[in-house]
Amino acid sequence: MNRHPIERWVARHDSAAFLLVTFGIAWPLWFASGALGRTPVRAPDLSWFVAQLGVFAPALAGMVVAGCVEPGSRRAARRTLAAVYLPASLLGLWVATRGHESFTSIGPRETVAIAALGAWVLAWFGSRANRLVAWPGPPATRRETTLLVGVSLLAPALVFALAWSQTSAGGGQSTLPAGPVRALTPAGLVAAFAVNLAYGGSLGEEPGWRGAWLPLSLRHRSPLAASTVIGFWWALWHAPIDLSQGFGLPGLGALAVRQLSTWPLAVLFTWVTLRAGGSLLPPLVLHTAINVIPDFALAEPARYERAMAVFILLLAIAALAIVLGEARFRQQPDAAAPGEQR
Repeated sequence: MNRHPIERWVARHDSAAFLLVTFGIAWPLWFASGALGRTPVRAPDLSWFVAQLGVFAPALAGMVVAGCVEPGSRRAARRTLAAVYLPASLLGLWVATRGHESFTSIGPRETVAIAALGAWVLAWFGSRANRLVAWPGPPATRRETTLLVGVSLLAPALVFALAWSQTSAGGGQSTLPAGPVRALTPAGLVAAFAVNLAYGGSLGEEPGWRGAWLPLSLRHRSPLAASTVIGFWWALWHAPIDLSQGFGLPGLGALAVRQLSTWPLAVLFTWVTLRAGGSLLPPLVLHTAINVIPDFALAEPARYERAMAVFILLLAIAALAIVLGEARFRQQPDAAAPGEQR
């Protein structure tokens, strides 16, 4: 079959193509939206909506690259675009026009709609029929995947609670403003999880970073090397937001903090994806569970940042334990199958 020269180039240079599309969509939309120059970034208005389309960039890049590397995945990519990202965009546009000051103030109709979207997202990506890139390893059992989903859901809250207990209340400078927080109730937890799954980064990032680029990288890199490479670019992708809003430190210091904090996250996300046999459910849930934390802790931004530093330190210890304790995490893959050479 004759293929377009661009498709052949993307198939030969999948990593470069993935990054070009990811950065090429996200950064212009973030700058054009005007959302980077104001606080809070995530007030659900039209500026937020344009920026949110940029958050979907890694997933869109994954679809483009997967369609060139494995042409048989194009149908799955089109289905995913129509069944998940089009509804998410239309729902996001509806929420953006409602005039809410924050996601904690959206009404019950919007919350129910976002929760329904979140349930649909988990069901969609939980089906192996919707995989874009073939996973280079055996699948996990349903029981193993369910266990990993439970760990991914609960572990971040437990680790952060430990970190919070090790910090003290009080003032201090912070790069973050005090934000509206949700009530720690079942309804508040469900709303926070649904919003962060659909519009907090998980839906836009995980199908790209872990759903497409990770399995492609594992064909010719060890899990440790793949995590390190993906982690570097994953952190750098946030640069416009970090330079504008700060991340632990203001200015260029935010970029360094992001890089240091992203490496253990990249290792842990790779680990849960490996353990789940490539299922996106655990990384989607893990990403969301981490992003939910500020919804309940930003009433005290200075203490939140101190607790988050301890939180990242504990995650780094866990990541190092994985790297040192699991030999397969450091092993190069076997020789690639025909057609999988890079």
